[in-house]
Amino acid sequence: MALASLQLLEFRNIQQAQLEFDPQWNLIYGANGSGKTSLLEAIYLLAHGRSFRTAKPHKVIRHEQNQYTLFARVDWSMQQVGLGMQRDRQGEWQVRLNGETVQRLADCASLLPVQLLQPESFRLFFGGPKERRQFFDLGLFHVEPSFYDVWLRFNKVLKQRNALLKSRQAYGPQYQFWDQQFVELALQLQQLRLCYLNSLSAELTELTNEVPSLQHLQLELSAGWQYRRQDAAELQQQLQDSFATDLKFGYSQLGPQKADLRLKIAGEFVDEVLSRGQLKVLLFALKVAQSNVIAKRGHKQPLLLIDDLASELDDQSKRQIFNFLAQLQSQVFVTAIEPDQILPQLNQPAAMFHVEHGQIKRTDKDGRRT
Repeated sequence: MALASLQLLEFRNIQQAQLEFDPQWNLIYGANGSGKTSLLEAIYLLAHGRSFRTAKPHKVIRHEQNQYTLFARVDWSMQQVGLGMQRDRQGEWQVRLNGETVQRLADCASLLPVQLLQPESFRLFFGGPKERRQFFDLGLFHVEPSFYDVWLRFNKVLKQRNALLKSRQAYGPQYQFWDQQFVELALQLQQLRLCYLNSLSAELTELTNEVPSLQHLQLELSAGWQYRRQDAAELQQQLQDSFATDLKFGYSQLGPQKADLRLKIAGEFVDEVLSRGQLKVLLFALKVAQSNVIAKRGHKQPLLLIDDLASELDDQSKRQIFNFLAQLQSQVFVTAIEPDQILPQLNQPAAMFHVEHGQIKRTDKDGRRT
């Protein structure tokens, strides 16, 4: 699986572009503000249904235009699949897969396992539990077919339970009905997450075993409640014990919606013992490890989008990161201001795209159009 081609119309500052990609390495270079990140944003949007740069969909439509259009061809199981997306300023949008209208964005997400690395990715360490849940649940979505259904069912039950709490109803049969389903689905999610994180931890250890700063790295899953054993009665009792607090706040305080991934080295949280440069190395290691788990267990070729790889890296950190990337089983899209920031570190050819004022052209290593 790889992103074979992408067509963009009226997207950000890109009026029109039609690009064909290398199945392994793609280098996008140009001055700041030229449109490099917009190309990554378009790929991310196709896979996730949302931008990583703005929560306002109309912001990605080119100035004075009414809509944007994206169309990609994805190599999948010895054939090419067409994936198209169109959205206008009123918020109306269409998504098509091989010409057929798609009702669930999850169908597109399963086709394109896309991970992003950008300066804001440090939220994985400094942000709240939601950032880390989204990280490992993305990997789980791509390797465990049952996960998405269980996750959807749990969130429907959680919504019903929270609606009861907001209505200030006293504990009774309705709570008992929803709590029984809540507990059953919570335990299923916990087991799926534990199994996945075991695979991720093993891949991460193999990747970092020669990086001194990342020795004794530990991944710990906090369930979102006091999880000591796979026992429904245990969680049921904790829900009852926390009912008064839940009722006061109007939402459930316990459960897998509160889960967190704790990253530690020798028992200390990584953000307390590692420098910013070392954290960036760890960030790359986590994304590469997750990509490799998706490739091995999910039998998919992930895409890794890297915006401004060279920033804030000393030579040693850069070498460690490229050692990780050399073991990556993914298609890579990386941006840089100059090709020389990336090319000397690569031991394989890359497709190169020069971006200038929203115009994108494929070039050779000397900047000549190809």
